[in-house]
Amino acid sequence: MDDVEIEDVDSENHRDMDFWKGFIIPAIFPFLSLICVILTIDMQITDYPILNKFFGGDDLLIFSLFSLLSSLIAWPIIGFNLASPQDKGGRASAKIGMTIGVFLMVWVLVLFSYTGAS
Repeated sequence: MDDVEIEDVDSENHRDMDFWKGFIIPAIFPFLSLICVILTIDMQITDYPILNKFFGGDDLLIFSLFSLLSSLIAWPIIGFNLASPQDKGGRASAKIGMTIGVFLMVWVLVLFSYTGAS
């Protein structure tokens, strides 16, 4: 292989890596928040005295849900504002984040329409 061909392959691999960095970086915080929500859904807070000191009752679950909501709002903002090497992956990730957000909003509206009906 020529040096030119090796440089082309390295450049292509670098561009692919930049795409995946831009795709994954904005989605890290929503997935971490989702893991926290899943872990705190069925947690008995009295079993953990340090957590019980700071969060009583279901406060930890509410905090985790607020963290998930905030990170879902920030996901497209971060994705659309990434720097130039990762901007293509960031745009793709932001579009996926907005799609997930729309589906979650529709799901919550349907859920509220069933609970509000008498």
